[in-house]
Amino acid sequence: MFNRRLSAWLAGFAPLAATLLVLPALPDTIPAHFGLDGSADRFGSKYEMLVLPIITVLMGLFWVLINKTALKDKETGTQNLKVLYWADISVSLLFTALTLWFLRLSYIRAESIYAADTDIDFMKAITVCVSLGYILAGNILPKCKRNHWVGIRVRWTLESEDTWHKTHRFAGRVFTVGGAFSALVCLFLPSGLLPFVFALAVMPLVMVVPAIIYARRVFPGTGGA
Repeated sequence: MFNRRLSAWLAGFAPLAATLLVLPALPDTIPAHFGLDGSADRFGSKYEMLVLPIITVLMGLFWVLINKTALKDKETGTQNLKVLYWADISVSLLFTALTLWFLRLSYIRAESIYAADTDIDFMKAITVCVSLGYILAGNILPKCKRNHWVGIRVRWTLESEDTWHKTHRFAGRVFTVGGAFSALVCLFLPSGLLPFVFALAVMPLVMVVPAIIYARRVFPGTGGA
């Protein structure tokens, strides 16, 4: 328990620590916003780089609140803590990757989000990481016990233990396959915003909607067993 809590806090504070470490070396004025074409369309103070890390820390505090609430359920609390832990770690690592990317763009005062001084396509790298997060979610969802915080929380799953169990087993398979498919597609999509939109907007709908439909189908009295 202590090791999980410590690693979660370290992951949550990693973006802030990295930003404070690099902040003195950043130029006073940095690219603060990028348009749809990837070009910087606004420049601002380097201290704007603190916004995302602070949001990450606040999210960590939010996870702490959820963990305390989950523990109040003596029957499912301990199991759901593991699910919440991996969800927290995944989000923190994603925000850490975004922070490091933005720090790099700020350091070189990049005029485009697709800076050409490296062989690494950071947009694709991030979308692949997000896709791997879906695979992780696919392995976690079947272990998630009925609760009001994480999982496929719709009326049919919250009202029926059996529907919750069946839906999350189904969602686990969907997220695992969907995550692998998303990672593969993002690797072959052209550079730009398209991989980002595909991984963060299209794929969640593709995976969540079938799970909700499945929950309704297996719910007693709506065509299920």
